[in-house]
Amino acid sequence: MKYLVIGCGSIGKRHTRNLVSLNVGEVTVVDTNKKRLDHLRNDLPVRTFSELNEALEADSYEAAFICTPPSLHVQQAITLAGRDIHCFIEKPLSNDLEGIEELKKISESKNRTVFIGYTVRFFPLIRKIQELIADNAIGKVLFLKASIGYYLPYWRPHEDYRKGYGANESLGGGIILDASHEIDYARLFLGEVEEVSSVCRKLSSLEIDTEDYAEITMRHKNGAYSHIHLDYLQTNYRRSCEIVGDKGMILWDINEGVLKQYGTKDKEYHVHYEGIGTNVNDLYLEETRHFFRCIAGEEEPLVGLNEGRRLQEIIMKIKEASREGRTLRV
Repeated sequence: MKYLVIGCGSIGKRHTRNLVSLNVGEVTVVDTNKKRLDHLRNDLPVRTFSELNEALEADSYEAAFICTPPSLHVQQAITLAGRDIHCFIEKPLSNDLEGIEELKKISESKNRTVFIGYTVRFFPLIRKIQELIADNAIGKVLFLKASIGYYLPYWRPHEDYRKGYGANESLGGGIILDASHEIDYARLFLGEVEEVSSVCRKLSSLEIDTEDYAEITMRHKNGAYSHIHLDYLQTNYRRSCEIVGDKGMILWDINEGVLKQYGTKDKEYHVHYEGIGTNVNDLYLEETRHFFRCIAGEEEPLVGLNEGRRLQEIIMKIKEASREGRTLRV
């Protein structure tokens, strides 16, 4: 089999290395940055091109991993799906809603898989939290509080943060799109979203034209609320989540490396996971294997195009709610 990786920044390099390590077949990489391609070619047995059209003219491919800025994702996926290529799109799906319906029509007509790479879904603890909620371990879920923060210049230390997509609105940057995992799993745990309100601002002196701070509230159809904090500002990486029910609570703290459940009946903490996040690349490997199983028709995508579109709709409403200063239905 032949596979294509488009974009060899940090995440593109990771996917390229993983494809090579999985020995799935020939890997071709496309990037407009010649230095990136030279470094990658020196490290790994890959073929490289500086333009997507050149790569497509040179060969045919089973699947492509789209690791470019979000503003390019959908149009590139339309081109690839139109050539009968399965598409793995790094999250988020896009920076707006344009072209998503066209991609849906093309991918369905060609019977091509489109998968959106929300890697956090592959944390074992995420599945454990789903099980605890489904088993009524904390009773009726009332609200969720999620938080993630990290200083933008530290995210990709080998690159100038000012040139990365995170710093540039036109490329699909900003903390809301960059850290949309939290929005995804809040919806996974609490169900569909009905209303959103938010405050999204640039608070720092970072040289960016995107928001670096966001406080988001979402009301879900079941009456539960999720409160999500996102920022590019904390100089020490922080990530945590609390889910409160009428019979207990679930606490996840990636810095402490634990997933705990507290019950109001026994009034004790039960530790379900320790050492969370020690092998992050294992999540990416499992995500890639899942994508291949989807291509083979063995599984349905955890986050397919319909899910990706719905997330995109919610994200756009969150941004709009902040601009207008009011609660909006989604």
